Amino acid sequence: MGVVILDGSTVRDFVNDEAQFKKNVDETFATLDLNNDGVLSRSELRKAFETLRLLETHFGIDVVTPPEQLSQLYDSIFDRFDNDHSGTVDLVEFRSEMKKIMLAIA
Repeated sequence: MGVVILDGSTVRDFVNDEAQFKKNVDETFATLDLNNDGVLSRSELRKAFETLRLLETHFGIDVVTPPEQLSQLYDSIFDRFDNDHSGTVDLVEFRSEMKKIMLAIA
Protein backbone atom coordinates (compact mmCIF):
# COMPACT_ATOMS: atom_id res chain seq x y z
CA MET A 1 0.00 0.00 0.00
CA GLY A 2 1.31 3.42 -0.93
CA VAL A 3 0.76 6.70 0.80
CA VAL A 4 0.03 9.85 -1.13
CA ILE A 5 0.48 13.20 0.56
CA LEU A 6 -1.37 16.14 -0.92
CA ASP A 7 -0.69 19.68 0.07
CA GLY A 8 -3.08 22.59 -0.22
CA SER A 9 -1.72 23.79 -3.53
CA THR A 10 -2.28 20.36 -5.12
CA VAL A 11 -5.90 20.33 -3.97
CA ARG A 12 -6.45 23.92 -5.12
CA ASP A 13 -4.90 23.13 -8.52
CA PHE A 14 -7.26 20.16 -8.89
CA VAL A 15 -10.33 22.23 -7.99
CA ASN A 16 -9.24 25.03 -10.34
CA ASP A 17 -8.82 22.58 -13.23
CA GLU A 18 -12.50 22.85 -14.06
CA ALA A 19 -12.61 20.04 -16.61
CA GLN A 20 -10.81 17.54 -14.38
CA PHE A 21 -12.73 18.58 -11.27
CA LYS A 22 -16.12 18.28 -13.01
CA LYS A 23 -15.18 14.92 -14.52
CA ASN A 24 -14.16 13.50 -11.14
CA VAL A 25 -17.09 14.93 -9.20
CA ASP A 26 -19.60 13.93 -11.89
CA GLU A 27 -18.28 10.35 -11.83
CA THR A 28 -18.57 10.27 -8.06
CA PHE A 29 -22.11 11.64 -8.25
CA ALA A 30 -23.09 8.96 -10.78
CA THR A 31 -21.72 6.26 -8.50
CA LEU A 32 -23.70 7.60 -5.54
CA ASP A 33 -26.94 7.95 -7.54
CA LEU A 34 -27.97 4.35 -6.92
CA ASN A 35 -31.34 4.55 -8.68
CA ASN A 36 -30.01 6.65 -11.57
CA ASP A 37 -32.67 9.33 -11.24
CA GLY A 38 -30.21 12.21 -11.58
CA VAL A 39 -30.43 13.37 -7.96
CA LEU A 40 -29.17 12.12 -4.63
CA SER A 41 -31.74 11.32 -2.00
CA ARG A 42 -31.07 11.62 1.70
CA SER A 43 -30.59 7.84 1.93
CA GLU A 44 -28.19 7.72 -1.05
CA LEU A 45 -25.95 10.42 0.40
CA ARG A 46 -26.12 8.85 3.84
CA LYS A 47 -25.16 5.46 2.43
CA ALA A 48 -22.12 7.03 0.78
CA PHE A 49 -20.96 8.64 4.02
CA GLU A 50 -21.65 5.47 5.99
CA THR A 51 -19.52 3.51 3.53
CA LEU A 52 -16.67 5.99 3.98
CA ARG A 53 -17.10 5.77 7.78
CA LEU A 54 -16.07 9.40 8.11
CA LEU A 55 -18.13 9.98 11.22
CA GLU A 56 -17.63 6.60 12.88
CA THR A 57 -13.87 6.73 13.15
CA HIS A 58 -11.34 9.15 14.54
CA PHE A 59 -7.92 8.79 12.91
CA GLY A 60 -8.74 5.19 12.00
CA ILE A 61 -10.01 4.24 15.44
CA ASP A 62 -13.67 3.39 15.85
CA VAL A 63 -15.54 5.73 18.16
CA VAL A 64 -18.86 5.03 19.79
CA THR A 65 -21.44 7.51 18.57
CA PRO A 66 -25.10 7.00 19.49
CA PRO A 67 -27.19 6.19 16.39
CA GLU A 68 -29.49 9.18 16.93
CA GLN A 69 -26.48 11.50 17.00
CA LEU A 70 -25.15 9.94 13.79
CA SER A 71 -28.55 10.44 12.17
CA GLN A 72 -28.51 14.12 13.17
CA LEU A 73 -25.02 14.52 11.73
CA TYR A 74 -25.96 12.83 8.45
CA ASP A 75 -29.11 14.94 8.21
CA SER A 76 -27.13 18.14 8.75
CA ILE A 77 -24.66 17.10 6.03
CA PHE A 78 -27.52 16.43 3.63
CA ASP A 79 -29.13 19.77 4.47
CA ARG A 80 -25.81 21.47 3.71
CA PHE A 81 -25.67 19.83 0.27
CA ASP A 82 -29.37 20.50 -0.47
CA ASN A 83 -28.96 24.23 -1.12
CA ASP A 84 -32.41 24.74 -2.59
CA HIS A 85 -34.15 22.66 0.12
CA SER A 86 -35.85 20.49 -2.51
CA GLY A 87 -35.28 17.26 -0.58
CA THR A 88 -32.72 16.03 -3.11
CA VAL A 89 -29.19 16.98 -4.14
CA ASP A 90 -28.67 17.61 -7.84
CA LEU A 91 -25.37 17.57 -9.65
CA VAL A 92 -24.88 21.34 -9.45
CA GLU A 93 -25.44 21.34 -5.69
CA PHE A 94 -23.11 18.36 -5.28
CA ARG A 95 -20.35 20.03 -7.30
CA SER A 96 -20.71 23.25 -5.32
CA GLU A 97 -20.44 21.57 -1.93
CA MET A 98 -17.59 19.31 -3.02
CA LYS A 99 -15.68 22.36 -4.20
CA LYS A 100 -16.25 24.08 -0.83
CA ILE A 101 -15.15 20.96 1.06
CA MET A 102 -12.01 20.49 -1.00
CA LEU A 103 -11.02 24.14 -0.75
CA ALA A 104 -11.59 24.01 3.02
CA ILE A 105 -9.30 20.98 3.20
CA ALA A 106 -6.68 22.82 1.13
